[in-house]
Amino acid sequence: MESFVAIDYETANSDKRSACSLGVSIVANGSVIETFESLIKPPKGYDEFDPFNTMIHGITKKAVANAPNFLEVWEIIEKYNPNYELPFACHYSGFDIRVTQNLMQLYDKKIQDMKFYDTLTIAKKMWPQLLNHKLNTLSAKFAIELEHHKASSDAEACAKIAIKQMEELNKTSLAEVAENYGYKLGLLNTDGVKTMSDFKNYGLNGKHYDNDPKASSSKDVLPSKDLNYGSDFFGEYIVFTGELESMSRKDAIQLAVNNGASVTSSVTKKTKFLVIGISDFLDFEKGKKTRKLTDAEILNQKGQAISFLDEEDFLRMCAD
Repeated sequence: MESFVAIDYETANSDKRSACSLGVSIVANGSVIETFESLIKPPKGYDEFDPFNTMIHGITKKAVANAPNFLEVWEIIEKYNPNYELPFACHYSGFDIRVTQNLMQLYDKKIQDMKFYDTLTIAKKMWPQLLNHKLNTLSAKFAIELEHHKASSDAEACAKIAIKQMEELNKTSLAEVAENYGYKLGLLNTDGVKTMSDFKNYGLNGKHYDNDPKASSSKDVLPSKDLNYGSDFFGEYIVFTGELESMSRKDAIQLAVNNGASVTSSVTKKTKFLVIGISDFLDFEKGKKTRKLTDAEILNQKGQAISFLDEEDFLRMCAD
């Protein structure tokens, strides 16, 4: 079975240049052989710690005061993976690979061809019956020990999920698993990022912000900055339910629109993502469901495939 390197970042704030921790898990011959983590001192200008992020991972500005910078930590990665001969694995590469890209660009480091695999993309195809495909959900399903949001633990869980995916399909490489679902391994290089689903049509010639009239929650909201055509939310319909911790509903709608999404006030056959606020999410885990959650579940049972996201997922998937 192919060797690979799983990685996971935690960030100080919503900016992808604010990495404050990197977890790494090395896989050889189908087994995790080493896992480690390093704190990272975010670069000046990106080093403010958002209370929401600290609430998630517990890392503070004081904790990273004497930590190495990104380049010093990345040199360790390159010793394990010289010339990036092995693919990287992440659970949602749209975050971890773009953190890598942003930091390499900030430090003016040459970006060599780096292939990567996304366990989240494959999990959605392989286990569509699950309510969501978060790292903690999959870890619980497969009895993988997880200290969620500790970067080393997240990286090791990602590695074990990738191994599980190869085993379940009887494949010997991550590329073979990707190809089984019509994907290629993603690629980061000087030209930018190509995801595993790199042939996705993002509609670059369109103006998605001419929202559908039924998108009542965002029909009067225009992008406040250049649209992010590469966002996973671009061209999709989002519904919010429950109160968010880190921002107002108005700000969340603006962020969604900046990422090319339409926000609707109710769940419909067009809905692709349901973002669940913390109170509704806790109630949902206890079996209490709002009308929007019930409607989404009914549509999913009919084959619609609405993704349920918590606030953290939403923010990680958004571009700044």
